[in-house]
Amino acid sequence: MNCTPNRFAYRLPDTDKGCTWDGVTWTVDSDDPDYDAVLSVARFQLQDSAGTVMLTLTSATAGEVTINDSAAGQWSVTVEGRILTLAAGAYSYALETQDANGVIKKQLAGILPILPEPVK
Repeated sequence: MNCTPNRFAYRLPDTDKGCTWDGVTWTVDSDDPDYDAVLSVARFQLQDSAGTVMLTLTSATAGEVTINDSAAGQWSVTVEGRILTLAAGAYSYALETQDANGVIKKQLAGILPILPEPVK
């Protein structure tokens, strides 16, 4: 297995607890040899400040992570939106991909802030 370090660090927009999070789409359009194989798996994970895994979404489960395009050098992955019911806080996230050659890369990593549930 070959893992590469995080490519991009990005803070995702704040979302409110109990409201629909819009998700995120990651697109690669590159002739870099690092992307010369077809994309086969994508995974998105949230961890709390102690490093405990709070949510894992994968392309292996319908409606969680969608591989839109997996051609060599032209990848597109969407982490589907959903209602987040986690406690308010700043969660670490990572979007990880694996290509047909078994190369695993963390494409994105950063923080997803979840705000307290809005007053109704």
